[in-house]
Formats: sequence, C-alpha cells, structure tokens
Amino acid sequence: MKLILRPEWRLWPISNFFGLLDLKTGVVIALLFALFNKAAGVYGLISVLTGAGGSFAQLSLYLYSLLGLVALGWGLNAVKEENAQQTLYFAHLFFVDHMFSTGWTLFFAVVWWVYTPHDGRRVTNSPAQEAIRVGAGVNHTMSEVQLAAEANILWNEEKGVAAVVIVLSWLAKVYFALLLYSYATHLRRGTFNAIRNWRPSSSVPAGYDPAHMDDDDDDDEFYMSSLGTHHPNGTCAHFPDPVGEQGRNGRHSAKQSRSSLAKITIPVQGNGEVLFEESAR
Repeated sequence: MKLILRPEWRLWPISNFFGLLDLKTGVVIALLFALFNKAAGVYGLISVLTGAGGSFAQLSLYLYSLLGLVALGWGLNAVKEENAQQTLYFAHLFFVDHMFSTGWTLFFAVVWWVYTPHDGRRVTNSPAQEAIRVGAGVNHTMSEVQLAAEANILWNEEKGVAAVVIVLSWLAKVYFALLLYSYATHLRRGTFNAIRNWRPSSSVPAGYDPAHMDDDDDDDEFYMSSLGTHHPNGTCAHFPDPVGEQGRNGRHSAKQSRSSLAKITIPVQGNGEVLFEESAR
C-alpha cells in the first residue's frame, strides 16, 4: 500500500511560506526583499558618481544591482501571471544571482575582517567626507593607544553578531530560491490550485471556498420545523407541504417549491405562545 500525503504536508516542493502564508504570497515577499536589496545598490552607484569614491569591486556590484532590478521586474510579472515556464527560468536566474552575490559577500567579508584595521581611526573615502569631518569639529580626549584599545573591544563584541547576520541572510536567500523553485514546480505539475488558499492550522480541505457554499439548509430546517408546530389546544396546524416528496429528493425542486410558498406570519399571544396563520401573498 502506497502512502500519499496531501500536497500541503509534503516537504518538497514547499507548499507554504514558513507555515504562515500561502506559497504565492511568500514568493512575492521574497522578491520584494530582493528588490529592496538591489535598490540599495542603485543608491550606492549614485554615491560613487557624485564623488563618494569606492573600489572597483563596489562599482561592479552597483552596476550588477542595476541589471538585477530589470530581471526582478520580469520575474515579478511572471509570478503574478502564474506562468510556469517563465517562473522556472527566473528561479534559475535567482539562484545564479545568489551565487554571484555570495562571491561579493566573501570578498568584502575578507577585506573587512582581515585587511581593515579596527583601531578607531576615522577613514574618509572622498573630499566631501573629509570636509564633513573637519566641519563637525569632533574632538576626543583619549590617546591613540586608548582609542585603538576601545575600538578593538567594540570590534570583538560586534564581529560575532555581524557574522551571524551575514550567515542568516545567506540562508534566507537560499530559502527564497527554494520557494521560487517550489512555486514553479507546482505550476508545472498543476498542483498549485490545491494549495492556493492555504491557511495555517486549518482543518478546512484545500480548495474550500466559503463563497460557494449555500445556506439553504438552514432555511430548510426552519420551514420544516415550523410545519410541525402544534396549537395550544393540542391540534396540529395543517399547512400544505411547500416542498413535497420530489422536492425533498433534490435541492433544485425544493427551491422551486419554496418560491411558491405563501408568507407565514407568527403572531405572539400574551402568554408567550406562538400561533401560525397563513396570509395570502
């Protein structure tokens, strides 16, 4: 006997976003994070062009971010239109982008951890930054040795946190890539509709839509219970059956019979008892 799990319970492809949101919403959120990251690169490019300075590695990363914005715009459109083929192509591009970004991250991490002295000295990368530093008139009473010692203490406290943030960001982008591949896989297999309306901790079957449900069952119970009500004198109220045997066997017939039902008024006596009277339409 082969055990088949429901689509939302399978580990691969992923069917939701961290168990909180549906898959498509999670993919859009992931792409918006990537869009914000690439937009920050564009601001870096503007700063370089306005005289802030920078290395060749920084300039190449900023130009690459500008191209990445174009690719993200195309990818967002493919996700929105639920185009399976284009979404798969974009997932490949997203993964390749992650590999390129990993290379830049390793390069800048080595420069910052190994080759950059953390001695508390103020470093200016352009004449504009130097003018700001001089104009601020900041002064301190510590010697260079004391300043270097304090700066080293701060660096030792913060470098661990910085490393954790870099690793978590890298893992998050791996998860985003898996989300994209899962979304494309569901679209290609035709299983996305089964998880489209996924909700956390919900026992409602996949694909359930409350808007398609009919509340006529409650009305049936009201009319049928009304017909069985007795008068205070012990006699039973005899009303014509609005549904009929044929109507009880099918909802469509019940609706047609109910449309011809006369209006029923419910007067209340002083002692609280209810009498049913039939009034003409």
